[in-house]
Amino acid sequence: MSKIIWIDVGTHFAQEHKFIFGSNTYFYRFLLKRFIGGKILKRGKFVKFSELKNIINYRKEIRKRSNKFFSIFIEANPKIALKENFYPKADMFFNLALTDKNYPSASIAKLFVGNGGDYSEGNTLFKKKFNSQPLKYIPTLGVSVDTFFKSLEAYLSEKFNNYRLILRLNCEGVEDEVIYSVHEIFDKKLILIAGSLKDVEEIKGESAFNKLLSYMKSNQLKFIKFSSGIDTWQEASKSICKVLMEDI
Repeated sequence: MSKIIWIDVGTHFAQEHKFIFGSNTYFYRFLLKRFIGGKILKRGKFVKFSELKNIINYRKEIRKRSNKFFSIFIEANPKIALKENFYPKADMFFNLALTDKNYPSASIAKLFVGNGGDYSEGNTLFKKKFNSQPLKYIPTLGVSVDTFFKSLEAYLSEKFNNYRLILRLNCEGVEDEVIYSVHEIFDKKLILIAGSLKDVEEIKGESAFNKLLSYMKSNQLKFIKFSSGIDTWQEASKSICKVLMEDI
């Protein structure tokens, strides 16, 4: 039986990982808040009862095999890293920003802060995402995707005899570079990509976005939306369950 490596790039407050592996108290409290927001206050989306039932059942199945998972969190924002007490529960945690080919292998990078503030989910290395001037930024360690994932591959291959990867990402415009690098370095070990890709199109444009979609299609890389939005949880947890079932 292989280990399942959960690599989470742009972890933020680890909402997606906590949805599955966090406490039941956290999970049901979160559901209650989303229910009140979506159904009563009409703010945001909720799900049908049948979908909610599926989410709960898929979550239970995954948690039964939680010992199969090895979690690696990568978060660019040092202020979040210092604030969030969930990160010590990860098997490995890196407070750094993964950078593309426009950066050196290691650098002090600028994480630009938008109107959402220091802890916003939308803070990014790409200044052009925000129109406001002058922009505030948070200095952070930048490491190129290839440098980081080559080192990670060497470590994981030494630690585990057999493993597969789930890549969960929402890293504000670097998603394409992360996918290209992880697939090139880990090859067929990459079995599922989950998260959000919209920032590639919004920041880098339609051409870069279509190139990424074409690459994933030609290499048969499965992608599923998975964010803090509860409407993404059913299909995401179903896909993760399928990964587990394939390994029995």
